[in-house]
Amino acid sequence: MKKVKYHLRFQIIPGINVKKDAEILTEFCIKHRIEEVVLFFAGEEWNNGLLSEKEENLWFETIKTAKEIIEKKGIKVSLNPWMTVLHCDRGRKFPTDRRFKPMVSPYGEVSNATASFADKNWKKYICNLYSRFAKLGFNTIWIEDDFRYHNHAPLTWGGGFENQILKKFSEKIGKKVSRKDIVKKILQPGKPHPWRKIWLEIWREIQLDVARNIRNAVEKSSKGKTKLGLMSSHPSLHSIEGRRWHELFESLTINNKVVHRPHFAPYQEDLGRNKIYSIMMLDIQKQLRPIYCEVEPEIENFPYTTWSKSDTQTWSEMALAMFFGSDALLLNLFPFVGNTPNEEKNIGELLSNSYNSLSWICDKFSNEYSLYGVGIPWKENAAEKVETVEGKSFAELVVDPSFTWKFLLSYGIPACSEIQKVNAIFGNNAWSFDDNEIFKMLKSGLLLDGESAKILCKRGFEKYIGVKYKQTLTREESNYSLEVVKNSESGVREDIYCSVNLLPKFNVFKPFKETIVWTEVITPEKKVIGPGITLYENNKGGRVGIVVPSDFNFFRQTMAHKIIKFLYKNQIPFPLVSGSSYLIPMFFKKGKEEILCILNGCPDPAFVNIDYKKTPKIITLLKPLEKPIPGRVLKVTNNIWKSKFRIPYMSFLVIDF
Repeated sequence: MKKVKYHLRFQIIPGINVKKDAEILTEFCIKHRIEEVVLFFAGEEWNNGLLSEKEENLWFETIKTAKEIIEKKGIKVSLNPWMTVLHCDRGRKFPTDRRFKPMVSPYGEVSNATASFADKNWKKYICNLYSRFAKLGFNTIWIEDDFRYHNHAPLTWGGGFENQILKKFSEKIGKKVSRKDIVKKILQPGKPHPWRKIWLEIWREIQLDVARNIRNAVEKSSKGKTKLGLMSSHPSLHSIEGRRWHELFESLTINNKVVHRPHFAPYQEDLGRNKIYSIMMLDIQKQLRPIYCEVEPEIENFPYTTWSKSDTQTWSEMALAMFFGSDALLLNLFPFVGNTPNEEKNIGELLSNSYNSLSWICDKFSNEYSLYGVGIPWKENAAEKVETVEGKSFAELVVDPSFTWKFLLSYGIPACSEIQKVNAIFGNNAWSFDDNEIFKMLKSGLLLDGESAKILCKRGFEKYIGVKYKQTLTREESNYSLEVVKNSESGVREDIYCSVNLLPKFNVFKPFKETIVWTEVITPEKKVIGPGITLYENNKGGRVGIVVPSDFNFFRQTMAHKIIKFLYKNQIPFPLVSGSSYLIPMFFKKGKEEILCILNGCPDPAFVNIDYKKTPKIITLLKPLEKPIPGRVLKVTNNIWKSKFRIPYMSFLVIDF
């Protein structure tokens, strides 16, 4: 039977207490059902940069000693080198006995401690390091999430613009070019310059070469018995690096095994409503890895006390990971500083108190279940296709679907990252898809915001979305301030007002004669600036809705539900949730099985309304750190079900249909 697997990341520091500390750690693991320890070395406060030969020897002996003690008690051991090229400088320097070439930013800034992926000396060093430790025989050896070009402070944006890489690029295009010229072309406003794709190809080739070399080193040293695990960051940032996820996982695979630690949650306390980000991240990354890949999501707390993150939030993140059928939980809950587990308060209790509810989820869910709802498609090569406006920052290459997820899930509308019958594309994500892909979505159902509608108009699709783009008004160019309801078919009476006062810009469209206008955007003088919500059925039978995604409120939730029903032609195949703010739905399907999970992301306890044609069968309430509780819902009208009790904050209502 599948069970909850706690994999605890922990650092035992070198010194006279290694054996004693390892024994204490082992006792802690046995007491709190931890089946695997992932040993750090040279992490955080005990990191002095990339390792000198002396430091490497010291950590090797420490790890070897600790591993032997832990394994004697039947606990598995994996390894987490804390750096590949290094996360950031933070006052560090390269070791004097190594000759590494540093990362260089797009703007010519040179790192003091972070190595270049193209440096031959560093590549030899990292492969030798992994090879040496792999001989000790670990379950998994991890590649840290510093395996990336972006985010290497204090460099602006990151690195990857070293002379070695500039030379590779010049050879590929057949002429010598400067860093400044390359950056200018990569970021040029408008249609992407061909150099951008070539540059990202080179970055990808360099990283894949490193990945294959590490894999070969580990496979040889461990005789194929040790797996490699990949830690990752936000997919939209990896897109800027040219990453192709399946190629990377294939390059790290040993004997058809590889592991992924997806980042999906913040490191410190956050609002429950922001768990939408976590749901999105878990679902998107599920599409980016091979089916055989093991998954151990990152359960993080930084800087590692309940002053940073509550047990309630940590529990909710573990629960989310298990809803998605994760194989294990990669727990990063202890400081790196070198104290023993029994000297850090509450962490053991958190794990023990969470176990029952997590086991319940684990028994019920597997990775065979998939999220279902409105599709929010996203492509790994989005950064190659997006058109920049100012061309001044790499941030303009980010194509992040977060707000689309926030719009739908905040209003109780289930969503998923795979293309569906009805899809939603907001913002610059509209550049990501070719004409055939857009046309296919327009033939069924498509939800847009003003920015994506503007882009589709520019691309020649205006006759399929029901509006013609006129202009974009910035906040200081117009005094637009209100959105007024003009059609009671929206579910809201005419002349109800909502605010658009904080919109940084507003795209003005002229609707077609056949287009239905539900709202208009106006000034304080009631001058009409342009349509807000529009609905349109094109000549291919597809339906399109355009919204103004501004402040959230109950009026807009009602209209959002009506828009979704319009796009599905009233044959909506999933539940709609309401009753309070931020009742966040996840609708899982496996064959004919359907399970609705609702997270209350609002601090106020809330009743839940569920609009669905099917009858609930089993209802369970999961409260933070408590055992599962059977629940009930009541039928209110033909298709509306209501919970008999209020759902507490950060709790899940799980309903089988």
